[in-house]
Amino acid sequence: MDLLTYCKRLPKIELHAHLTGSLSDETVLKLLNSKLKCVHVNLPKSAEVTIRRGHRRTLEECFQIFGILHYLIDNLETVKNITRDVIQEFASDNVKYLELRTTPKSVPNKMTKKDYIETVLEAILQEMKTNCITVRLLLSIDRSRGIDDAWNTLQLAKEYKTHIPNEAETLAVLRTGLVDRIGHGTFIHPSSGGSQELLYYVQHYHLPLELCLSSNVKCGTVKNIEDHHLAHWRKENHPVIICTDDKGVFSTSLSEEFHLCAEVGQ
Repeated sequence: MDLLTYCKRLPKIELHAHLTGSLSDETVLKLLNSKLKCVHVNLPKSAEVTIRRGHRRTLEECFQIFGILHYLIDNLETVKNITRDVIQEFASDNVKYLELRTTPKSVPNKMTKKDYIETVLEAILQEMKTNCITVRLLLSIDRSRGIDDAWNTLQLAKEYKTHIPNEAETLAVLRTGLVDRIGHGTFIHPSSGGSQELLYYVQHYHLPLELCLSSNVKCGTVKNIEDHHLAHWRKENHPVIICTDDKGVFSTSLSEEFHLCAEVGQ
């Protein structure tokens, strides 16, 4: 059995996956073609070419994909379908537990943020009935939308029963005792641009790190896989979990991320 096949057969846990960024190229092309049949599409003529580039996409093209997705996902039926597609794709990769994160979206005359959340939850419940996978939803906040929007999302999250920009704010959040794990953790360890104080807090409270290798390399926060900070944390015997971040945009899967770690001896 080759290594990638072995990784695919492993039962896996995914704790850091963004809903829209996890859409496969196939699903995005399906959305684009569906939109083209109905209305004039206000997207660059190169949109389909960019989608089809897959692994060859540059970082700039990856961000173009996010813009395409924002344009295409504008109604509840689409929200329901993409949620189901993403869950099915993770299930087919033998992911047994999945945490999906998404920023609730509103579109005038089409959907409110509450409609969006309820539609995603409905799709999650449907897929858990037909696939051997447990899915949980994490509501995220887009800081570019301002405080009022963030507060509204928080209130919605409370109805249904969290990426910090710099070291000072990171330490302030850690000291609250409310953090139970960290996404990416790119600039925490002193050897990768962090500090001893950050390292102390993360180790002292045994805060697990959700590490997304392909995403970090593609975004340029890590120079290459060989220099990824995963190696530092493994030497410290610190709890980490391998995740995808945006498997569709970065053309990967959780099995491929496991395979990548094994190939570089991480």
